[in-house]
Amino acid sequence: MVWQGGMVIDNGAALDSVIAHGLQEGAIDYDEISSTVDALAGSGDISLVPRLRQVLERFLDEENFYGRDLIAAVLAGIAGVEALPALLGAAARDLGDDQDGLQADIAGLLDADPQVSRQKILELVYSDVLEHRRVGLLALGQVAETDDVPLLAEATRHTDPAVRLMVVDTLPDLAGEDVALQVLTAALQDSDQRVRLAATSRLAATRHSHAVEPLVELLTDPNPQVRARAAYALGRLGNASATPALRDLLHDTDRRVREQARDALGEIGAADAVDALLAEAISPDPRLRAQAAKALANSTQRDERAAPQLILLAHDPSPDVRAATLSGLATVADQSSRWASLATELANDPDPMVRQRVANVARHLAPDDLSGILHRLAADPEPIVQQAATAQLAQLLR
Repeated sequence: MVWQGGMVIDNGAALDSVIAHGLQEGAIDYDEISSTVDALAGSGDISLVPRLRQVLERFLDEENFYGRDLIAAVLAGIAGVEALPALLGAAARDLGDDQDGLQADIAGLLDADPQVSRQKILELVYSDVLEHRRVGLLALGQVAETDDVPLLAEATRHTDPAVRLMVVDTLPDLAGEDVALQVLTAALQDSDQRVRLAATSRLAATRHSHAVEPLVELLTDPNPQVRARAAYALGRLGNASATPALRDLLHDTDRRVREQARDALGEIGAADAVDALLAEAISPDPRLRAQAAKALANSTQRDERAAPQLILLAHDPSPDVRAATLSGLATVADQSSRWASLATELANDPDPMVRQRVANVARHLAPDDLSGILHRLAADPEPIVQQAATAQLAQLLR
């Protein structure tokens, strides 16, 4: 029995009202039914479980995610972790919503009893029913342990790309484990672009030299987003052996791929990588010079030729190049004192865009002179410069 409207009513009747509310169309006010949902969820009336499961399937078949969430909340409250398989199965059905409420109920069950929850998920993984295995594999990432790596590796051969993506996203962070690296490397050749992208990002985070060669091969992927992500990953790995392939990528047909390859060359900082950036730094195209400036900034600590070229770029005829040089230098760690005089000088640049950039990056380039630079720029005749400097001063005074 539950309370509704100050009266005690039958649980079955209360469930009827929840179902009817879930079937409403148009404007729906959850507050009208929330107290009933809460009361049912806390009732402990397990006699309702068979009907709740039946109604949950009905709402899923009708693609009614609002009704699904109402029933899932009641089922989770009454059945506890025993409801986990049903809720996971519901989550595996894409109804086009964000699943916030459903996922919150699932997370609550996982938190309430992690050990039993993991057992329930593994029972699904090893089920003889194909759809149950798929649901279990999709959920395994939430409870995966080191011992599950072989199982996850096997799941990379699943026909459902969502399962394969789950494997890549949730594989335990085992950079030194051969099995984990093999799984991620194999995923680079997956037919689904999302899986290739996810595997590339995970390999970038490993910093493992064995990832370089397969990532270099990925630079010829037909999808430009994948090529750009592979270039980014190679920059993170910082291995000089990727330099020739990245230099070739500077001529890619996609602009984003070219930019990412340029940034990666700067992060690698090997002599031939810097050679390529120095060549672009003297290009007649100011866009190339600006992009080269940002990339070269990452090489200042590894190649002595970078700093003199950056000083030249900071005095380039194009204000876009001067501003880009400032932005690049601001991202380099432990360089503040080295570039303080340059920031102070460019605070008097004739172009307001450059002065605005100085206001935004001075805290990185000239921390000891920051207050003076910002007060000067706060009185600048250009409103965009004043606004940037004033905003930075406000942060300084916090």
